[in-house]
Order: sequence, then C-alpha cells, then structure tokens
Amino acid sequence: MKINSIQLLRAVAVILVVHVHAIDLQEAFTVSHQQKFYFLENFGAIGVDLFFGISGFIISYVASNYFGARDGVDFLKKRFLRINPIYYVASVCYMVFFCFFDRMYPITAILYGWRDTIFMLPVLNSQKWLAPILVVGWSLSFEWWFYFLFFFLILFRTKYKTLLLLLVIPALVAVGQLLKPTDFRLIFYTNPIMLEFLFGVIIFWLYRHVKVVTGVAGLLLLLGIGGYVYNIVYGFGNISELSSVTSGTGSLKRVLLWGLPSACILAGCIFLEQRGVWARLWNNKWGLLIGDASYSIYLTHYTFYYFIAQIYAATGYFMNADLSVIVHMVLAVAVGIFFYYKVERPLIKLLHSRPAARPVHTAMP
Repeated sequence: MKINSIQLLRAVAVILVVHVHAIDLQEAFTVSHQQKFYFLENFGAIGVDLFFGISGFIISYVASNYFGARDGVDFLKKRFLRINPIYYVASVCYMVFFCFFDRMYPITAILYGWRDTIFMLPVLNSQKWLAPILVVGWSLSFEWWFYFLFFFLILFRTKYKTLLLLLVIPALVAVGQLLKPTDFRLIFYTNPIMLEFLFGVIIFWLYRHVKVVTGVAGLLLLLGIGGYVYNIVYGFGNISELSSVTSGTGSLKRVLLWGLPSACILAGCIFLEQRGVWARLWNNKWGLLIGDASYSIYLTHYTFYYFIAQIYAATGYFMNADLSVIVHMVLAVAVGIFFYYKVERPLIKLLHSRPAARPVHTAMP
C-alpha cells in the first residue's frame, strides 16, 4: 500500500533543499530579502533531516518481514539498484560540467571524489571527510550505514528490529560521545545524525501497533511546524553546514533542533492520513509527482544551479533577487522531473526487468 502523505513530505523535503541552494546561488551575485529574513537563508537544509526520518519509516515498512541471509542479500541488492546507479549517472553529469568550466580542477580532488562516490562508507584510516563528486551525495553515505544496520538485523533473523535499533543506534551514538574519536571512520559510524533514522523506525512501529487518535496526530503536526517556525525566527547556529554534520560536532544539536520537529511532522501527517483526514491533500497530483521525482530533483538541482551560475558569471545577474530564487526553484524542479521521466524511470525499469519477489519502494528522495 502506498502512503501518499510520505510522497507529499518527500516533495516538501526536496523543495526545502532546492530552496536553500537557490539562495546560495542568488547570494553569490546579489542580495535578497529571503536571505535576510530572520534565519531563513540556511533553513532549507532541514529537508535532509526530513528525508532521514522518511527513510527510517519506509525501510521498516518494506523490510520488517525480511529474515535470513537470502532476504538480507535481496534487501541490499534492491537498495543498491534503487539508489546507486542513478546517483552515479547524476555524478557523471556534474563532473562533466565542472571539468568543462573549471579545467584547472585538481585531479586528486576528482579521485577522492569518486572514492567517496563509489564506496560511500569510510573505510580508509587516512580519510578525514566525505567529499563525493556530487556534494549532496553525503546524505547517501548515512543512508547506506542505516541500510547495513538493518541488513544485520535481517541476517540474524530477528523479529524485534525496532527494539534492537532502539538499542544499537543510541549505543553507537553514546560510544562516540564518550570516546570523542578523532578517526573519521569512528566519527562517521557513531554520528548522532543516525538518530533521525531511528525516529522514522519508531513512527513505523506506532503506525503498525498503536491507533493514534486524530487529535494527537494533529498536535504532533502542529508541534513540528512550530519547531520549524522557531528555527526560522530564533536561529540554529551552524548545524546547517555540511562540516558540522560530517564531523559530528553539530549533529546532536541538529537532531534536537531539526530532527525532532521533522519527526513530529512526519508522524502527524502519516497518522492523519491513517485516520482518513485531509485525503484531498495527500492525493494532490502535483505533490505526488514531485514526491515521485524527488530523488531525481535532489540529485540534479545542484548541477543545474552550477550551470546557471556559470551563465550569470559570463552575462551578469539580470533578475530581481527574490524573484530569481523562485524562478530557479521552479526550473530546478522541472529539470529534476524531466530527469526522472527520461533517466531514472527507464533505468529502474531496465534494472528491474525481472519480476521481483517483493515490491520496491523508495526510501530516499
């Protein structure tokens, strides 16, 4: 069964990410009211936190009844085919653009970039950061760490996946907080940002086992929206910065300020749909389309903005600053939808040409 509120939230999440990078593009050339409106400028990065919660829910939803080595291998295979090939295609597209426009780009940076793009999880003791070719790919590294944690639960045939994740993920985070490692691998595998996936896992358990009344679902949604408004008005420090997350220095604060309200919004929307409330909202065709295409939009918008930036660098910035943010967002979404129809869907169809034993759902955008 397809949960349409999930698709709508995926649309919201990717629009938030597209917005933050649209402001980054605009402010490189001019000043807008949006970048000076309280703390709106970097707030859109919260879309990734919403994606992480959605992933925790969806993976639990589609794989809670997987048990044993065969199911485990099947799970990893489906995750790889759904996530990685299209990511590699999008990464090649971006590399072609920046190698064309910046022919002095260091070859070592390209080699390190492909290391982090292909392997995704840090394994080298000399590695000090995540630097994939396509910068937005950093989030997929944490996705894959969550997938492997879930794979181990499938492998050991446990029926209590939620309970064990409630023990394992906080335990890893606690180890990181106590040891304060300097080895990047330990920093990565004990990163508090993984708690956001756990929120989605918990919401799935409640969805399956508890009948949440409409009033509670609405309250959760209001609390989440209130948390978002609080962040815009009162700020959130540097937790929006990539280095703050991958180094772990701002991850716990990000989980509290961004992860919790995102989880409340996720839970509120899912439980409201479950109770049959706001059916027309969850079935909005444009929201569902953007939700379906959200992974393509997420992977392509950064390349599109890079290309537009090169045009402005050559011709000068010719639009109203605030209007340009909206125009760039609309165009980026349109490009992502085009990529979804012309690349992502045909590639998925090709890779899944044989009938699958279980339906494949999308965890990430």
